[in-house]
Amino acid sequence: MEPKSMSDREIIITRTVKAPRALVFEAWSDPVHLEHWYGPNGFVTKTISMDFRVGGQWKFTMTGPDGTVFPNTVVYKEITPVERMVHDHGDWEDFKIFEATITFTETDGGTLITLRNLFPTKEARDMVVERFGAIEGGKQTLARLDDYLSQRS
Repeated sequence: MEPKSMSDREIIITRTVKAPRALVFEAWSDPVHLEHWYGPNGFVTKTISMDFRVGGQWKFTMTGPDGTVFPNTVVYKEITPVERMVHDHGDWEDFKIFEATITFTETDGGTLITLRNLFPTKEARDMVVERFGAIEGGKQTLARLDDYLSQRS
């Protein structure tokens, strides 16, 4: 049996921001920054705890515009400062809903962010796209990061 293509199990979103790579990485790894931009438009992120190291976790809530609270847990699997981080992402009961790989690549005048979310199945990927608008939400999240960084650099 041929293995399924990863492309039917993943979401890849990119954006180039006009900020130095070190600042972009810091904004992604410090809860003081994350609470200002993380999540789609209209969402508020609140950190419960964060231990930014391999094996550590970030436990947080995202509250939607309608008041729905979404519990989230990230468990860090790989951290290469200013270049890349890999983590499992899920809720408080199952932190392995998908694996996220975020890379930060220096470009002329900024940083290219590549966000790659890999799901265990095509069906799991399709569900978050259809039910939660994951692609548009990811684009909005990176746009919010860009806006936040433009105020800091």
